[in-house]
Amino acid sequence: EYGQRISFQQSRVALKDNSKYFSDANSHWAKDAIGFVSARDLFQGQTASTFAPNDNMSRAMLMTVLARLDGADTVGGGTWYAGGMEWAMTHGISDGSNPEGIITREQLVSMLHRYAGTPAAGSKALSFSDAQLVSGYAREALSWAVENGILSGYANGQLVPGGTATRAQAAQMLKNFMESA
Repeated sequence: EYGQRISFQQSRVALKDNSKYFSDANSHWAKDAIGFVSARDLFQGQTASTFAPNDNMSRAMLMTVLARLDGADTVGGGTWYAGGMEWAMTHGISDGSNPEGIITREQLVSMLHRYAGTPAAGSKALSFSDAQLVSGYAREALSWAVENGILSGYANGQLVPGGTATRAQAAQMLKNFMESA
């Protein structure tokens, strides 16, 4: 009713600056994505001051990143990635094979697609000059990722599905994924 007094409780919100500085990412093309994922503690630096953006991403790294994104505790186990791998296997994200192996772009997107619940792609057509190189198991995932702006090809019109994914590329894809949801 008009004239009714409304009272609000006073609340305090504390903002925490969790940004990290990596000397090797400061002028890198993926600087914003690296800042985005590291501030959310999804990725760790290779050291306190280096991110190693051009290093290859491993399957273990991605399993651990996705587990962290899901809020899982990834600490503990016989290896640094044991918690992330256990989470990924339990949730059907990965079978856990070859955790220390380098991950390809199509493998990374396939794991991200499973994490997203395997949403259907509007079209399975991929307009890249190397689309015929996409593995059958990854076609739906890659189509979904391209349609949703998670993955884009290179300036030369190639997708390079079997190429290795760098840490910078993985950071950019994860940022794109989180922003598309």
